[in-house]
Amino acid sequence: MAKAVEPPTTQVVLSSFVVLSGVAPVVYEKGELIEADDPILKRWPDKFGPVVYAHPVKRRVVLATPEVRAD
Repeated sequence: MAKAVEPPTTQVVLSSFVVLSGVAPVVYEKGELIEADDPILKRWPDKFGPVVYAHPVKRRVVLATPEVRAD
């Protein structure tokens, strides 16, 4: 059975913008990481995207245990 895909826990701001939160402006800068449950993300999802690494991420590899035979 396939595992359920979990939503990402962080998103990245794609381009800088300012929103008013009550009476105070809140600045979101390009490249800034935010929590996926940020209410602004739900309001303007097109301003955010997945975190992309500029280089490959090392993956964990589980090697199979070699078979040992008795002669």
